[in-house]
Amino acid sequence: MKSCFKLITGLLVFISVSASAETSLYEITKGDEKIYLGGTIHVLRNSDYPLPPEFEQAYENANIVVLETDMKKASSPEFGQQMAQAFMYSGGKNLSQDLQPKLWQELQTFADERKFPLGQMSMFKAMFVSLALSMAEMQSKGFGVGQGVDSYFYQKAILSGKATQELETTDEVLAQLVSLADMDANLVIKTTLRDLYNMDGVLEKAVAYWRAGELEKLDNEMAANMRKETPQVYQQLLIARNQAWLPKIEKLFATPEVELVLVGSLHLSSKDGLLVHLKKRGYKIKPYQLTQ
Repeated sequence: MKSCFKLITGLLVFISVSASAETSLYEITKGDEKIYLGGTIHVLRNSDYPLPPEFEQAYENANIVVLETDMKKASSPEFGQQMAQAFMYSGGKNLSQDLQPKLWQELQTFADERKFPLGQMSMFKAMFVSLALSMAEMQSKGFGVGQGVDSYFYQKAILSGKATQELETTDEVLAQLVSLADMDANLVIKTTLRDLYNMDGVLEKAVAYWRAGELEKLDNEMAANMRKETPQVYQQLLIARNQAWLPKIEKLFATPEVELVLVGSLHLSSKDGLLVHLKKRGYKIKPYQLTQ
C-alpha cells in the first residue's frame, strides 16, 4: 500500500484525451459555455517554479478562481486546533497502546532520527501523526503546502483582487478526515514509515507526471494501491468528494463568468475522476492550448 501521506496529499478507465495530454489543465465546454479545470500538486519546492504557462494563461483568462476549500480558514490556527482536538485520544490513552511494540519502537527510532517530537504527538491518533510526520519530512526536503499550485493561485488572486470560490467548507474537510481517525493504527504507521523512506522518489515522480500531464501515471503511482487496499480512504477522500463537487462544477456553466477550477490531480484521473464523469454528462474535454 502507498503511504497515508499519498492518500491525503495529499490523490483504471482513463479518457482518451488525457493519455496524450501535455498539461494537467483542461478546457471543459458545453455549447458556448466553458470552464478551465486544472489538476494540481498541493506541495512544491521553490525550484518547481515557474509553473506551466498553461496555468498562468488560464488564470489570466478566468474571472474567478475556484479552489477545493477556503485556504485562509484551512490554514488558520482555529482549524488546526479543531483538527488536533478531533484526533486526540480520550481517557488517557496514547498511540503506543494502539501499536504493536516492535512497530512503536520503529516509529520511535524514525522520530529520533528526524528529531520529531513523538512524545508530544503520541496523544494523537495514527492518522494525525502520519500527517504530521509526512509534512515534517516534506518540509525537510524543501516541499511546502504554502508553495503548492493551489496556494500560489490563491495568493495571486488575493493580491490582484480576483474573486475566489470554494467547492467545500472547512467543516466538510474536517469531517472527511475525522471519518478516517479510527483506521487501524498499525496499518497507518507501518505504511507511512515504509513510504517516508522513499519519499524523495515518489515526490519527484509526482511533480514530473503532473507537469507533463501524465495523470494516468500519477494515478497509478499515487492511487492504484489505495483503491485496492484501503477502499475506505479512496471512497472518502476521492469518490465521495468528486460526487459532491460535480453538481457544483456543473452550476458554473450557467454563470456569465469563466472559472478556473483547481483540484488535486487525483480528482481528475481514473474511472472515478471528474473528467470521466463530466464526459459522461455530455461535456467536451480537451487539454488547454496556449494562445498568442
